[in-house]
Amino acid sequence: MVHYYFDLKNGTTKRDHAGQELRSDAEAIAQANVIADGLSARSATHQDHARHICVIHEDGHEVTRVPIDVAAGKASAPRFKKRS
Repeated sequence: MVHYYFDLKNGTTKRDHAGQELRSDAEAIAQANVIADGLSARSATHQDHARHICVIHEDGHEVTRVPIDVAAGKASAPRFKKRS
């Protein structure tokens, strides 16, 4: 198991100090999509491209960024780009 953090970025950063233990980068990306969908459902109706969930691996590298997109359909294609 690997520890991942899910930081909220919106011009400033709200750090996730607790994080979660997950099995893989893919599972962390799926969790980030769940978080982003939850935040977008509670957001205003306008779209803000700067808001995203940044997935951080326990070793400190960024795995991906998942946009918080209120205009995105819940059944749409994955909204992330894995970082190497």
